[in-house]
Amino acid sequence: MKRRNWISAVLVLMLAMAVMAAGCSNGNDSNTNSGGKNGNATGATSNASGGKQEEKPTLKLLRVYMAVDYNTYPVNTFLEEKTDYKLQNDMLPQEKPSDKLNLIMASGSDYDLVDAQNKQDFFNLAQNGALTDLTPLIDEYGPNIKEAISQESLDGASLDGKIYGIPTLNVSYVRSGLLIRTDWLEKVGKKMPTTLDEFVDVLKAFKDQDPGGNGKNNIALTMDSTGLLDNVMGAFGIYGHWNDMGDSVLSIANHPQLKAYATFMRKLYDEGLLDNEFATNKSATSAEKFTSGRAGVILAGWSSIPGFDEALKKNAPNATYEFIPPMQGPDGQSGLTKIGGFNKITFIPKSSKHAEDAIKLVNAMLEKDTFKELFIGEEGVTYKVEDGNYMPIAPAFFDERGNANSFVIGMDEANFVTYWQARLQKSKPMFDNYLIINNIPEEQIHQDPLSFSPYLPQYSNDSANLASAVTENLIKMIVDGVTDDAIADLQKAWKAAGGEAVSKEINDWFSSKS
Repeated sequence: MKRRNWISAVLVLMLAMAVMAAGCSNGNDSNTNSGGKNGNATGATSNASGGKQEEKPTLKLLRVYMAVDYNTYPVNTFLEEKTDYKLQNDMLPQEKPSDKLNLIMASGSDYDLVDAQNKQDFFNLAQNGALTDLTPLIDEYGPNIKEAISQESLDGASLDGKIYGIPTLNVSYVRSGLLIRTDWLEKVGKKMPTTLDEFVDVLKAFKDQDPGGNGKNNIALTMDSTGLLDNVMGAFGIYGHWNDMGDSVLSIANHPQLKAYATFMRKLYDEGLLDNEFATNKSATSAEKFTSGRAGVILAGWSSIPGFDEALKKNAPNATYEFIPPMQGPDGQSGLTKIGGFNKITFIPKSSKHAEDAIKLVNAMLEKDTFKELFIGEEGVTYKVEDGNYMPIAPAFFDERGNANSFVIGMDEANFVTYWQARLQKSKPMFDNYLIINNIPEEQIHQDPLSFSPYLPQYSNDSANLASAVTENLIKMIVDGVTDDAIADLQKAWKAAGGEAVSKEINDWFSSKS
């Protein structure tokens, strides 16, 4: 009897201890789940048996420039709730971001994820051994990354067969063209120009008839100091610094139509049809000349139109404008340059202490539904679907997702262009003008041949100097005159900047693709 009483006492004691342990456990879980959409206010996660896994670290990110604070923007809150990671965001400056990025990396970065807008900055850092090889991390923790991002894109962020970055694809589009005051066209009795001859005729009318009421301060055509005028270049079969000739890639320095193009631009300058200050104009300077109502035509990107529209309407409330469709040149050529490639490449510095978690974060962001909500928000709240088109709901979309593009790391490449429609339509003038230069015949759109090029060491090292050699000499010809000696001087400067070696490197890669 005594033995049975002793056993019963032990059993009662064990049961009491188990109840107490269960009560403590429930209390801890209650505290942990007291905040946060996913029941994880502290960043820890619960396992199936009710215990806690290791708390997730705070991840530190260096982002591209954005006009508002990343840390207080609604997308950041959404990502923290969706992934259970606390995100601490800093950003690169708007001016000279490459300089700041390289300074930060040289001084020992403590960031876990870093955006590089310049592809060559990324490759230089990878080449110098400053970045984490992401290949094994993606293999183990990145199924969504592999599904969302094409192999072609991943190859574009690889070096020696190793993935060093997460590429964020650009929407492939025609970026810029010639924006013309259509109300000025009406005032001078002219139609939208379709050829270079008609374009010159319009510019002369803008200069002589003064439709803007600016007198001697009237400017027919303004641009900044590039010397490269989209649309006019296409009329001579030139599409940027490097041109796909079918079986090879040719630099503008050696393009057979370079002299003809430079001669045409010189004629505009000599006749007072091109802004006589273009050689020293900053982009903001030429923009001010257009939005103040002084200039009739400007070289502009469609993404700048919302700012143009707001400023122009203040100075000229009745102003109207449109992009000029591709104009034909002397030989019937026409076209615009289509950019592609990457908007940015995000990497993990080798000094990061949380590389595994950084990849897990990116993988979570690229889950299909998460990416969609990150990018455009919630249907019925920030967007609606009409006839298969994603339309923004104002003001919610612009308040909560207007800057979402800056947050993405990698793209759901199969769907993001469709979602992107909502973002594009935040400004009707911008959307309408985007369509003008992008909904053109396919034969008039010419893809930049280097959009998806891999790391090319020679090009990486010398591309900026090559571009400067071309533009500086081209501007000099437009201002001083075009001669065979001037063309030879441009080509000599291009060679001195490493042009021949870069051209060989590019063409070796280009030939290997076919």
